[in-house]
Amino acid sequence: MTVNWHDEVFFGLHHDLHANATDTALGAGLTHEHLRERLLRIKPDWVQCDCKGHPGYTSWPTQVGSMSPGVVHDTLRIYRDVTRELGIRLGVHYSGVWDSRAIELHPEWAVVDAAGRPDPDVTCPLGGYTVGLMIPQLIEIIDRYDVDGFWIDGENWASKPCWCERCRAEFTRRTGILKVPDDENAPHWHDWLAFHRDLFVEHVTQYAEAVHRRKPGCLVCSNWMYTIRQPDAVRAPVDYFSGDYDWNWGANRAALEGRLLDGRAHGANGKSWDLMAWGFTKAGEMRGKLPWGMKPALHLCQEVAEVVALGGAVMIYNTPQRTGWLTGWQHEIIAQVGEFCRARRTVCFGSKTVPQAAILHLADHFYRHNSPLFNYGTAVRGVEGALHALLETHRSTDILTAEGALERMNTYPLVVVPEQTYLSIDIQKMLEKYAHDGGSVLISGAHLARECAGLVGVSPDGEPIDSVTYLQVEECAVGLLGPWQPVTPYDGTEVWDCRLEEQEPNKDRTAQPIVTRRAVGKGQIVAVHGPLFETYFLGHSPLLRRYIAELVSRMAIPWLVNMQASPRLEMVLRHKADRLMINLINRGAAETLSSNRVMVEELTPVGLLTLQVRATIPPEAVSLIPSGLPVDWQWANGWLTIQIPQIEIHEVVVIDWAASDDTNPGDH
Repeated sequence: MTVNWHDEVFFGLHHDLHANATDTALGAGLTHEHLRERLLRIKPDWVQCDCKGHPGYTSWPTQVGSMSPGVVHDTLRIYRDVTRELGIRLGVHYSGVWDSRAIELHPEWAVVDAAGRPDPDVTCPLGGYTVGLMIPQLIEIIDRYDVDGFWIDGENWASKPCWCERCRAEFTRRTGILKVPDDENAPHWHDWLAFHRDLFVEHVTQYAEAVHRRKPGCLVCSNWMYTIRQPDAVRAPVDYFSGDYDWNWGANRAALEGRLLDGRAHGANGKSWDLMAWGFTKAGEMRGKLPWGMKPALHLCQEVAEVVALGGAVMIYNTPQRTGWLTGWQHEIIAQVGEFCRARRTVCFGSKTVPQAAILHLADHFYRHNSPLFNYGTAVRGVEGALHALLETHRSTDILTAEGALERMNTYPLVVVPEQTYLSIDIQKMLEKYAHDGGSVLISGAHLARECAGLVGVSPDGEPIDSVTYLQVEECAVGLLGPWQPVTPYDGTEVWDCRLEEQEPNKDRTAQPIVTRRAVGKGQIVAVHGPLFETYFLGHSPLLRRYIAELVSRMAIPWLVNMQASPRLEMVLRHKADRLMINLINRGAAETLSSNRVMVEELTPVGLLTLQVRATIPPEAVSLIPSGLPVDWQWANGWLTIQIPQIEIHEVVVIDWAASDDTNPGDH
């Protein structure tokens, strides 16, 4: 059996340049000695270096494709020599679907839009590019440099539907549909998009199998495949999952994507994963005039803490100078981040989730609302809003695809279904059984009364209300976006809340129910008949956060850990062997962040806080890693009470239980 080396790597370094036709000095500043010195300081487990970027030119002397005219030294050879000497795995950054030079030389390889115009950058999945250039070049790289892996960029997120004659004919052949839709309003539009998503999977499968045939131990990853933007069952033979953060607000992206990838890792066909933090950022648009600037070490540590806490591997993305020179002070920052990560590796890396709250992210909903073919659009707002609301009220939360839910949804005391439309009969039956067996479902959206009335136990009462509606929060009210659907409860379904027309609870309450609870067997299904979580995602209103917290509290979930703290303190529950790990991440910032102030320079530590952990017997030890600060704890009446002095960026409360103890809460 071929060993998957990605399973064992933890901290990595990514360099890419996207070589182009105007380069003049590629490799002129890179030597074996220079690279060796940088790598010895950073101590990465694996490195990804430049190979071919989106412009389509290589930074090494290819005999298959187009080498940049600016190549002075073969940097790929230098990286291979030094990484082999140091025992470091070497992957390369290679742009797949996006290849501007290939289209310049082969116009017939371009994606064609509905008006018949060829795309200058994006290749057609049936155009011949995969077989005609990409696979031969990947094989050339294996044969010449014996690389350990390919990180293929510009893939699902760059893919577009293609209206060339090849794609039109193949669509008709596969589906029997004669008239190809031209836009989203035409019949069979979603069949057309699904056809192209299948073509993308076939493209990845084709080159991955070719790489594996040539060198079985050479790993293949397609950037962002099978992440939030592709919540399908895994079909392509990729070896691990990965993605690079947004350049701004990376911790938000890591919090979302890391949870779905962690769910993939522990499924029946689980694979390891990493996320890549951009080492640099800037305010404004990616292609704006403002120059890029290196993030402070503190900023990067806060971003990667999300990945470390979730048990994944971390990469830092840094761009060398065009000559290949690696800027010293920037790599010193990366070295500091590496030290931060390694201080937590023993307790975090490879840990597994302790199931508490699960959010369902379903392909049937996503692909009806996203931006074709694989980008977010508005499709993830509900999921992100639910995640933020739960994390900010200190609930350890995971994200599950339909396959993940089928495998292990019943291990979670709470399942949230945030504004997921087009719920299949199978998903509805799964939720019904989950609740019947004792689970709690929190489901939202104005569509519920019409699309799954039996599941939520209501029928629609009139048409949806598109205007702003209000919900009472203690003696106040919070406004929410529409549409909201007033409902008529079935027998046995309780009304938990009615809408307010305006913001004075004692005066403006209506008799229109919009929050209901249906008892199901040993469990319950609480339905909020409007865009509760999308509204929270768009505004993060403290009043709405309080409303959601009160709603969840009313559901009486038997949480393993309770914590009272600032909303900026995030909790992630994990276990490893006979240890329970309570990760605490300070997601705040001491300065005021805004659209033109995007770097975190300072963090105000979160002060004294108290955790309460369900435990049938006292633990053997409680410690705080990596700081080693003293921890006060007491056990009484089935509860372990822990006091933590402060959290700066990320600390792990590690609770050691006797190995023979069957009541270990980490084994829930």
